[in-house]
Amino acid sequence: MGDAPPILVTPGGEEVIRKLVLRALNENQRLILRSINGRHRSLNSLLEELSRKKRKALSTLKLNARILKDLGLIDYGTKENPRPVRLTEHGRMVLSLLGVEGHE
Repeated sequence: MGDAPPILVTPGGEEVIRKLVLRALNENQRLILRSINGRHRSLNSLLEELSRKKRKALSTLKLNARILKDLGLIDYGTKENPRPVRLTEHGRMVLSLLGVEGHE
């Protein structure tokens, strides 16, 4: 992945990629991406807030966050090395493709 050439988007191609991303990421994954805004000290605090507000199972949100991390769209620390949850460059690109201007 590191040495791959950048994706060239031809006219109309952005919409094709947007549809692909919408299909590839489920509702919970998109919710997590949209909700990362720099206000949360940890992934857990973000997911606990989303669980309360959106009435989603915390375990489901944790699984989806782990998938997003594996995809390289978000980054967060561990219990031993705490870090705030953040979007990666690729995560910001995906939000841009989805037409998300700000974060929730």
